[in-house]
Amino acid sequence: MDFPQYRKYKNIETYFKIISEKEFEELSLFGAKFVKHLIVAKQYPEMLRIREMLSCEAGIWEVIEEKEYKNKKKEVI
Repeated sequence: MDFPQYRKYKNIETYFKIISEKEFEELSLFGAKFVKHLIVAKQYPEMLRIREMLSCEAGIWEVIEEKEYKNKKKEVI
């Protein structure tokens, strides 16, 4: 699989840039702006979350384009 990959929650204003199988950025809505978090998976539950995002398991993830992620990243506090 090629990286980066981009995802978002289907019903929540939270966006993800998956950098590798062990690292991702998360943009979470905080008031009217987004906050960016960098997560490096060190434990199994974090690694499992990344796998779920990549495979869009559980019906909660949506594949998005890089452009959509970058537009949201412009709104980061």
